[in-house]
Amino acid sequence: MGRVFRVRHLITNRIEALKILVSASESSAELLERFSREVRVLANLNHTNIAQLHTAFFHDGQLVMVMEFVNGTDLGHRLSLGLTLEQTLDFACQILDALAYAHAQGVTHRDIKPSNIMVTPGCLVKLLDFGLALSAPDTRLTSAGGVVGSMHYISPEQISGEPADARSDLYAVGITLYEMLTGRLPIGGGSYAQIIANHLQHHPTPPSQINPQIPEALSSVIMKALEKDKQRRWQSASDFRLALDAAKPTDSSRLLVTTTMPVQVPFATPAAHSATPPATNQPALHQPEVLHDIAMRLASHVGPIATILVKRASSNAHDLRELCDLVANEIESAEARKSFLNSIQRHLRASDHF
Repeated sequence: MGRVFRVRHLITNRIEALKILVSASESSAELLERFSREVRVLANLNHTNIAQLHTAFFHDGQLVMVMEFVNGTDLGHRLSLGLTLEQTLDFACQILDALAYAHAQGVTHRDIKPSNIMVTPGCLVKLLDFGLALSAPDTRLTSAGGVVGSMHYISPEQISGEPADARSDLYAVGITLYEMLTGRLPIGGGSYAQIIANHLQHHPTPPSQINPQIPEALSSVIMKALEKDKQRRWQSASDFRLALDAAKPTDSSRLLVTTTMPVQVPFATPAAHSATPPATNQPALHQPEVLHDIAMRLASHVGPIATILVKRASSNAHDLRELCDLVANEIESAEARKSFLNSIQRHLRASDHF
C-alpha cells in the first residue's frame, strides 16, 4: 500500500510513524479508497490496544497518515522466541479487548494475523492496520468482488463471499491463538485452492492433542472459535475473553507452549563451561543444544533477536562455521564480534571433526 517511516516531530520531539500511500498516479482508485477508509476508521477509535491515528493529510498528491509509533516486535517474531501459556493468554485477551471496543463502534477489522499485532517490550499489545476494516454502514467487499484478508486467517464466510462481521474477526483470533499455543497453523495447504478448501471443510486437530500442556478446557474454547458456522462460534469478543479467563490454569506462568524452532529452551541453563562438546553422532549444525548455546551467547551482544538470527542462519549456512560467521556479522562492534567467536570456539572445533 505504501511506505512507513519512523520520524520525529520537530515541535513536540515525539517519535511517530509516518505512513505514506504510493503516489496517486501509481496507485489504483481502490487502493486510495482503502487507505482513506483506514483514516476514517482510525479517526473514531481510541483504545489502549489499538495504534492511534494522530492526523492525516494530502501532500503533493500523496495521502499521509501520522500515527503512534509502536516500539516493539510483531507477534510473529514473538512466536519464534517462545511463549509461556500465561503470555499467550495475556496477548489473546488484549487482542480481544481491542476487538470488543472496535466492534462496539461498528468496526470489523477483517485482517487479524500475527504481523498486524505488535507487542511492546512491556508486553502491551497494539492492533495495527485497519486498511481492510469496514464500519457498519459500508458493506462493500473490495478487490473487484474478490476475497480480502490474509489467506491462512480468513473466515469461511469471507471465502464464500458473505459479509464479514465480528465473528469473522474472532475466527482469525482463534487461528492466531491456536498458532501461539501449538507453533503451527490449524489450516494449511500447498496452494491457495487447498487453503480455501481446508477453511471450508477441514476440522483442525484440537490444540491439546498437539501440545499436552494445553488444558482440555482451553482447547475447547479455541475450537469453538474455529467453528465453520459462525452461529456456532463465540458471538462476541467479550464472551471469548471471559471463556479464556475461565479456562486459564493456575500454573500458566511456568508452562512453555510455543517452541517453533529447535534452539528454544528458554528455561534451561546452557552448558556454557563444559570442557567437551556433547557426545553425539550428529553434525553440530543439527544439534539443538549447540544452537541454543550459540543463541544465548549471541543474545548478550544483540538481545532477544539472537534466537531469530540463529534460526535464519541455520537455514542458510552449509556448516556451523558459516552459521557463526553469519550471526557474528550482526554484532556492530569488532571487539564484541571477536569476543563472541572466541566464546563458541569449542563448538567450531568439534564441528571440524564431521
